[in-house]
Amino acid sequence: MAEFIDRARRLIARHLATISETFFVYNHWVGLLGVVVLAVASPRLASSALVCSVLARLTAERAAAPRAFLETGLVELNGWFLGLACGTFFRVGPGLFASVVLGAALVAAFSIAMQRVVAAWDLPLTVAPYVPAFWVLWSALSTLPWGRAAELPHVPPAPASALLLVVLGGLRGVGQIFFLPNVWVGVGIAVAVSIADRRLGAAMIAASMAAAVVGYFAGVERWQVEQGLAGFTPAMVAAAAMRGFRGMDRLAVAIAVVTSPFLEAAALRMAGAVGVHALSVSYVGFVWTYALLRPVHEVTAARTSWSTTGARPRLFESG
Repeated sequence: MAEFIDRARRLIARHLATISETFFVYNHWVGLLGVVVLAVASPRLASSALVCSVLARLTAERAAAPRAFLETGLVELNGWFLGLACGTFFRVGPGLFASVVLGAALVAAFSIAMQRVVAAWDLPLTVAPYVPAFWVLWSALSTLPWGRAAELPHVPPAPASALLLVVLGGLRGVGQIFFLPNVWVGVGIAVAVSIADRRLGAAMIAASMAAAVVGYFAGVERWQVEQGLAGFTPAMVAAAAMRGFRGMDRLAVAIAVVTSPFLEAAALRMAGAVGVHALSVSYVGFVWTYALLRPVHEVTAARTSWSTTGARPRLFESG
C-alpha cells in the first residue's frame, strides 16, 4: 500500500511539474499553485484541462510513442492547453465532454506527428500541436446541435485612465496564458512562477504591460488591449528568455513586445475569416520565426533545447 501511495505521489508530482513547463520551469509546486489559481477562478477550465492532459498522456503511451518524447512532457502540456481551449469555447454538456475525450486522442496524435516534422527544422514543438487539434474539434463539433459554444469570460468596462487600462490589460495578458482575461489570475500566475524564480513573475508582467502600452498608442482595437490579448506572447517569451530557453533572449523579448499587438490583431482577423479561434497562433508563430532567423552558427548549440524540456537537468529546476 505504501508503495502504491508513493508511486501515485510521484506521478502526480511529475504531472504538475509538466504543467509548470508552460513557464519554462520544472517545479511541481509551481504547477500545483497554477492549477489552484485556475480552479478558484474557473473550475470548468481546471477540470477539463487536467482530464484532457491525463488522457493525452495515456493515449500517447498506448500509441507506443517514443519513450524519450514522452519524457519531455510535451504531450501532457499540449493536452493541458487543449483542455483549456475546450473549457473556454464549449459549454458544459455533451460538447465539452466529447471535445475533451476526443481531443485527448487527437492532440496526442498531433504531438507525435508534429514532433517528427519540426525536428527536421530544428524547431521547438512547444504548444503547437494543440492548435490544429482544437481547430479540427471546433470545426466538427460546433456544427452539431449539442456542441454549443460557451459564453466567453466577462471583462469589466474599460477604465477612463489610460495608465489603469494598461496596467489591467498587462495583468490580464498574463492571465490569458490560461485563457482567462482576469487580473487576479494574472497575479496568481506571477506569484506561482516566482516560486521557481523570484524574477520570473515580474518579468512576465512587465513584458505584458509593455505590449499593452504599444497596442494602446498604436491604436489597436481597445478591447484587445483591455483583454490583454497582446500581452500573453511577450509574457511567454520573457519567461523563455529568463529561463535560458536557447534562442530566446532580451532581443526576442523586445521584438515580441513591439510586434505582438499587431501579430495578435492579424491572427484574430485571419482566424475569424475561416471560422476558428486564433488561440496561441501568434506565440507559436513568433517562436518559430525567431528560431528560423537564428544565425547558422547557433543551430548546433541550440538543438538540444529545442523542446520545452530537451535538457531538463540543465535548463529547469527539479523542484
